[in-house]
Amino acid sequence: MATFTTWRLVVVVVSLAVLVQAGSDWGQYDNSFDDSDWVTLTNSCNTSSNGTKPCNSEGIFPCSHTIMGNLILMIFYGALLGVAAKLIADGAELLLDLGLPPALIGGLVLPVLGAVPDAAIIIVSGIGGPPEEAQAQLQVGMGTLAGSTIMLLTIPWLGSLLVGRCDIGPDGNARDRTTGRFSLVGQGVTILPDVKTSIIFMLLTTLPFFIIQGADWHCMSIPSCDKLNPTDPQPAYIHYAAFVTMILCVLSLIFYMGFQVYDAKTAERRAKKHQQETVMRRIAQRFYTMTSRSAFTEAGGEEGRGAQETDSIVNREGIQKKYFNAWKVRQPSRPTVTAAPAESPPSDDEEEGEKEESKAIIAVKSVVMLFIGIVMVCVFSDPMVDVLSQLTNKCNKSFIPIPAFYVSFVVTPICSNASELVSSLMFAAKRTRTNISMTYSQLYGAATMNNTLCLAVFMALVYARGLQWVYSAEVFVILLVQLVVGMIGYRDTYKIWIGIPVATLYFVAIGMVALLESSLVGWK
Repeated sequence: MATFTTWRLVVVVVSLAVLVQAGSDWGQYDNSFDDSDWVTLTNSCNTSSNGTKPCNSEGIFPCSHTIMGNLILMIFYGALLGVAAKLIADGAELLLDLGLPPALIGGLVLPVLGAVPDAAIIIVSGIGGPPEEAQAQLQVGMGTLAGSTIMLLTIPWLGSLLVGRCDIGPDGNARDRTTGRFSLVGQGVTILPDVKTSIIFMLLTTLPFFIIQGADWHCMSIPSCDKLNPTDPQPAYIHYAAFVTMILCVLSLIFYMGFQVYDAKTAERRAKKHQQETVMRRIAQRFYTMTSRSAFTEAGGEEGRGAQETDSIVNREGIQKKYFNAWKVRQPSRPTVTAAPAESPPSDDEEEGEKEESKAIIAVKSVVMLFIGIVMVCVFSDPMVDVLSQLTNKCNKSFIPIPAFYVSFVVTPICSNASELVSSLMFAAKRTRTNISMTYSQLYGAATMNNTLCLAVFMALVYARGLQWVYSAEVFVILLVQLVVGMIGYRDTYKIWIGIPVATLYFVAIGMVALLESSLVGWK
């Protein structure tokens, strides 16, 4: 199964690589501009001071100056970042099999590594090039920060509610594994009390936003400060506020990690989640092995005994039909052959494959997966940021006439959090209070990591490079969504209808940023 998945991944990557080459060459055959017009536009962009530059085909990575070419490149780099995020998540969870304390792994290592892809995109968006170019690309970093936080608290919030819904009993609590007719008010989920602690941490870690944003609001009240050009320096107190915000974010991160290590409940549930997923994989593999062996048994008694043995294994391990569906495992129909050779004894390789892996092998696999995943994130985050910037770059032959913030708001969270979202939904599908509590704790915890680690990285860029902080609208919607979701989520039972306004906040946030930055309001 692993070999098939690996080869399938290789085929996908090779196919995307062909598309990338086609995308990078797309602009060479675009006749929408005359050569003289293209030269004039390129020269004007190279001499402008707004930070936008045309596609530079002399770099290591391919680029394009058309919409179609950049869309192809975006899909390619997004797929690679998604694979990298999956490797980091799987490699980190393998550490739980090494006998290390679950509180240390689940409370410290996994949350930090889970935030690595978003943090890497933020870093590369503002660390390279001259200040004016970094200022222009920093929109991608802010789109990543805002989009990741808001997306995790809205779309997956509703998805987990729908997937994990159970019937609500007379006491107002959801009853585990009970699913009747769909009802907006009669079905929902009930969380454990310590999930509310995750909500409190999420809301408390939004306080550092007010430090940097308060300084910017003060600047907006001064006409000479509010009308600065993108290349003009902001008052020194804004950069001091960025430094203070960075320090507070780091201290908040340390305190949050320390609490996670001290409070072992969340970490133990994360460890239990990993153990259950491991059992599902192993039983699925055994299920395939037993059914394949039964295909070579004789008709009648041997076949019946093989089917009974398979059924007993499935029943003994407590694996339900939905688990096999989740892992794309289906029980094949019994063979209709009338005669077949006697069942061959299992080979040494098969017996050895069913044994648990040693800790040394698990440690090597974990380190290799983490190393490859982190390297891929570091390598492909930079071209991903470039592509998102070029997709909306006015200096290209064709472009999408919107700020890069909106593109990164939608695209980068999907790439960096896809594996985590799928895992959370599959875990919520078990329809138990413990599992659904783990899912929502993971969502609130991811928002907390964005408020601490990712914001600290952003503030470090603003302070170290002297960049402008011009994200009042974006910060406002980040704070608004977290406050609303925190208030809605601070209850014991979530009924299905509650998820509808929560999911709607995702689209409201995008529209509100556009409104606040329009000429009607005039925010930066």
